[in-house]
Amino acid sequence: MKRRIVLFTLAAAAFLGLVEYAARAAADSGAIKDEILKVEEQRNQALQKNDVEALGRVYADDVVYANATGALLTKEQHLADLKARTLNFRSFKHDDVQVRVHGDTGVVTGISTSAAEYKGTVSSSPRRFLNVYVKEEGRWLCVAHFETPVAKP
Repeated sequence: MKRRIVLFTLAAAAFLGLVEYAARAAADSGAIKDEILKVEEQRNQALQKNDVEALGRVYADDVVYANATGALLTKEQHLADLKARTLNFRSFKHDDVQVRVHGDTGVVTGISTSAAEYKGTVSSSPRRFLNVYVKEEGRWLCVAHFETPVAKP
């Protein structure tokens, strides 16, 4: 009988420890998601204001950037498009934004209906976007950006 009580007590303590760990992990994940969304918003604001300097701080030097036309750009090429005004945002709107965290990596997805002019062509059709952020030396950096048209039902 004593043995059962000891085993029950140990099992209950282990269960409560797991519950506490899960609660702490969920709170940490929420804080990390907030950090990533803050950097994502900084990126969005910089795009709207054509703030190349701010974007230079948000993007990793080796960012993989695939725009809505399918062009694969380096960081330098993307920032040069903004500097030269060959990329301009006429309006900016993102919906259904979600963040998933995997260790020091955050994946942001959503739907963009922003009106963007790229090399003389204006597009405002819905596009699904994916931004990947990695925490390096205490900072979240965008290491990948991808857009694709949303399939019509």
